Amino acid sequence: MSIRLFLATLEEGSIARAAARENIVPSAVSKRISEMESELRVPLLDRSVKGVHPTPAGEALAHHARALLQGMDRMQREMAGYVDGVRGLIKVLASVTSLSGDLPADIMKFRAERPQIEIDVEERTTPVIYRRVREGLADVGVASEFASHEGLHVFPYRRYALAAVLPGGHALAGAQKLRYAQLLGDDLVELTRDSGISHVFDDAAREARTSRTVRARVSSFETICTLVARGLGVGVAPLYLAAEKKTLDLRFVPLSDDWAQPRSFIAVRDLDTLPMAARAFVDHLRASAAVTD
Repeated sequence: MSIRLFLATLEEGSIARAAARENIVPSAVSKRISEMESELRVPLLDRSVKGVHPTPAGEALAHHARALLQGMDRMQREMAGYVDGVRGLIKVLASVTSLSGDLPADIMKFRAERPQIEIDVEERTTPVIYRRVREGLADVGVASEFASHEGLHVFPYRRYALAAVLPGGHALAGAQKLRYAQLLGDDLVELTRDSGISHVFDDAAREARTSRTVRARVSSFETICTLVARGLGVGVAPLYLAAEKKTLDLRFVPLSDDWAQPRSFIAVRDLDTLPMAARAFVDHLRASAAVTD
């Protein structure tokens, strides 16, 4: 399909690389894109020796093309589901915070009630989740408020408290509450740089007019807790993990900063056009949130 070749070219930044990815000769890719430009009567790519870049018209087409392909993929998955007796497949992107909290239990309860519906869950950072849902590359996203969700329909899911994670013998381990700035004299263990909360920590350090030393960046709060317990530094994690980490010599001290009680959201591109299975899942999560609020 010409649309797929066009998107592959944009993603690879090169007709040759797109051709290799799609197992087709470069001349065929170039011809297909030229035919699209002729039919639409507008240039879609700026071509140079350094590669290709979309024109404004090309960017607009890419937006519609992704939505079209996502719709076709969803249609094929749903039809395959009916053939197999599954009757629904939902692609869910979730943040590490959501997957460390109540979301897995909510998913399992939904699947128990609706065994004919399959749920494909993938962990991503909060900014990526909102972007991919916006682009139509996932049905549902569950992520924190620490990134822009402009252009999406969002619904409150859970509110959680963030806490300083300290070794048991740390000088601040006996505190009732702490501000994030009080941790900046220690080495820090944090989530990866592309996580939504990383920018919050940057802003908090600037506001405190001090720098911070990040000794390790990891992909989960569980790993943060493990490394703190082993003496690599201090960190920040959801307070609800304290009940799960009793075997480790750790202290969880609630943070008092304004941003330290964030809410997570359920995000969809357009609730009215969601497949029935995904709509049922969103309704299930919203009902669960209403009970716990």
